[in-house]
Formats: sequence, structure tokens, C-alpha cells
Amino acid sequence: MKNREAAIAAIRTCKTREALEDMLAKFEVSEEEAISCLEECMYKPKTYFSAKPITTEDVLEFTKQVFLTGTWQLNTYYDKMGIGTEEKNV
Repeated sequence: MKNREAAIAAIRTCKTREALEDMLAKFEVSEEEAISCLEECMYKPKTYFSAKPITTEDVLEFTKQVFLTGTWQLNTYYDKMGIGTEEKNV
């Protein structure tokens, strides 16, 4: 992948599947790197799969769909406010 930080910033601006696919191609993000790249764009959400075994392609498609819903953007504000970045002492 070319320039990971620039790629992350550019991918975060994508709103459509076409724009996302174009940006992944522009920054030469391989399929193997795409999942971790998209997760980093979304501030590394926790995802759990409880269904039968799934392929890497299934995980990539699911990750793209989650990204394209845009709900992850709320995490941008949490990150800026420092919410969820520190462990709580119980």
C-alpha cells in the first residue's frame, strides 16, 4: 500500500462503493490489506462472527458494507474527545 496515512484519510471521505473501490485501487491496497485498512478507517471496531466458517472474501465484503453504512463516523467524535481510549480502573 502506498502511504498508509494518506490512504486512511482519503478512504474516510468515501460515501459510495464505487468511490471506495477507486480509492483502494488508487492507493494500491491489496485485498489482504483492505480489511485492516478499513478497520483502521473506522477506528478499529470489534467484530464477532458467530455463523459457520467464513472466508476472507466474506469478511472483506462485510467490512466494506459496515464502512459504507457510515455509522462508524460517530467514532471520529469519540476519538477527538478521548472517549474509549483509556482503560477504566474498577
